[in-house]
Amino acid sequence: MIHIDIDGVLIDFIGTAKKFGIEVKTNEFGKWKWSEPPFPSPEEFYAKAELQPWFEPLIFNIIAAGGYFIFLTADFAEIKKRFILEKINNDIIRNSLSKLDFIESDQKSNYCDFPIDMLIDDCAANCEAWRKKGGVAWHFDFASETPFEDFLKYWRR
Repeated sequence: MIHIDIDGVLIDFIGTAKKFGIEVKTNEFGKWKWSEPPFPSPEEFYAKAELQPWFEPLIFNIIAAGGYFIFLTADFAEIKKRFILEKINNDIIRNSLSKLDFIESDQKSNYCDFPIDMLIDDCAANCEAWRKKGGVAWHFDFASETPFEDFLKYWRR
């Protein structure tokens, strides 16, 4: 099974933070304190968020390869699910995604049960923990100028 992180990989977290005047460094995690000034509440944040430009192509590539996937996020799974379903313009994708699981866990590696389980995440530490459990992980590295293209090269080999 494929597990896809939401923030960063699918939702433009850094760009949304900038809308609030907050600088988030690439590949830096754990500096966010929701609802404590100057940080917005999750509802305020996701109301201004945008999907990554590669959201639909990434989902299509996984579906086309016959991959079954779920969304795995550290927090606010229901808020993110509502946001994604509202932003999707493609009815086929929206209907498919509405039936999928959006799982919330701060220990994503707990969902790695088999060697074929895969995690796609922008947090290198989450990917490393996943690999230690025996699974496959792709670090969606935003330090790269072409993170989606890098993923596609990996995915299609």
